[in-house]
Amino acid sequence: MKPTELTVELVRQVDESYPIIVGRGLEDKVVEVASRPGLAHRRIALITDSTVVDLVADQLVSAFEAAGRGVDVVAFPAGEINKTRATKEQIEDELIARGFGRDTLIIAAGGGVVTDLVGFVAATFTRGVPYISYVTTLLAAADAAVGGKTAVDTLQATNLIGAFHQPSAVVIDLDRWLTLSDAQIRDGLGETVKHGCIADAEFFAALEEAFVARGLTPAEFVRDDALAELTARRNCEIKRDFVVSDVFEGNRRMGLNLGHTIGRALETAMGYTMSHGECVAVGTNLQMRLGARFGYCTDAEQQRFETLLKAIGLPYELPESVTVDGIM
Repeated sequence: MKPTELTVELVRQVDESYPIIVGRGLEDKVVEVASRPGLAHRRIALITDSTVVDLVADQLVSAFEAAGRGVDVVAFPAGEINKTRATKEQIEDELIARGFGRDTLIIAAGGGVVTDLVGFVAATFTRGVPYISYVTTLLAAADAAVGGKTAVDTLQATNLIGAFHQPSAVVIDLDRWLTLSDAQIRDGLGETVKHGCIADAEFFAALEEAFVARGLTPAEFVRDDALAELTARRNCEIKRDFVVSDVFEGNRRMGLNLGHTIGRALETAMGYTMSHGECVAVGTNLQMRLGARFGYCTDAEQQRFETLLKAIGLPYELPESVTVDGIM
C-alpha cells in the first residue's frame, strides 16, 4: 500500500505585544491591566512565594476587591531550591482543586523565581492561560520579567525545562525595591551592570556616577526616584530590543547571556549559596579578562568594570572554594 501524505496548513501571525509599566504604588495599576479586553472576565489566581505573600497579597487582594473582583491566593515555599517540577505540579494541583480552568488569569507576584516558575505554570495550565507579572525585585526587573522565558530547574542545570510564554503585562513597582536588603539590591545590579556593558555606555556611566563617584549605598540607590526609574526602564528597554529581534534565542538574544556561561556554572558549583547576580558579575568580569587577553576589550575597560563591581559591593573573581576545573 502506498503511503498517504497530508499537509496541515497552519501559518500563524500572533501579536504577543504587551505593556511594561514602571512606577511606585502600582497595585491599582495591576487591577486596571487585569480589566482590559480579554482579561476582564477571567477568574484570578494570585501566585507568589512564602516571603512575598506577606508583603503584597493583602494589598493586591484589597485593590481587586475594591473593584468588585475576587482573588484566590496560592503560595509556594520561597527560594531557588523550590523552582522545580515538583513545585509546579503542586501549584497546578491546587489550581485544579479550587476549580480553575481555561478562564484563568494568573498574577505572578514576586522576583525571578516566581515569574519563571509561575510563567511556566501559565504556559501549560489548560494548555496556556494569560498571566501578569507583578515584579517586586530589581533582579527580576532586569532579568526574568521581560522576554517570556519561563522555566524550572533540574539537578543538572537551571532553567532546563520550560517554555516561551509571553506575559499579558509586566508591572514593576519601585516601592517594592524599598523592602529589599542590600544583598538583594546588589543581586539585581549584577544583571544591570551587564546590560550597560552590552548595550548602553551612557547607562553604564550613570551607574559609575552613582556608585563610584557619589558612593551611594544600595539602599540610597533604590530611594532615588530618577535612578530607580532609569534603571528599571533601561533594563527593560535593552532586554526588549534583544528579545524583539530574536524571540526564541536563535542568535542575537544570546548576547543577554554575557557572564552567564561562567556564572551559571558558578551558581551550581556553589550549591546556590551565591546569588544569580553575584555569579553573573563574577562571570562577566572573568569573561572581560579573557576578552582583554584576546583583544576584544582593553585592560582599562576591564578595570573600569571591576571598579564598578567593587563600588557596588559585588564579587568579581571566583571564591577560593571553587576551582577552574570545577567550573569547567
